[in-house]
Amino acid sequence: MKFMILFLLGMRLLLLSFAGAFCIFGLLHAADPKVQWYWTVGHVVVLVACFFLIGRVWASLKATWKS
Repeated sequence: MKFMILFLLGMRLLLLSFAGAFCIFGLLHAADPKVQWYWTVGHVVVLVACFFLIGRVWASLKATWKS
């Protein structure tokens, strides 16, 4: 049971990391003048949410590992 929880938390951490990487990729290309301002704001908001969720998942991962 513990292995399954650790596996699922690891997968969630991996997917959130990919989402954060895509947001960084989007921000790097947001300098194009054809990109509307709300895309840049959206990338920043999602990136902040990803970092927050990665922190929460990491804390859960450490707590599950210790128990």
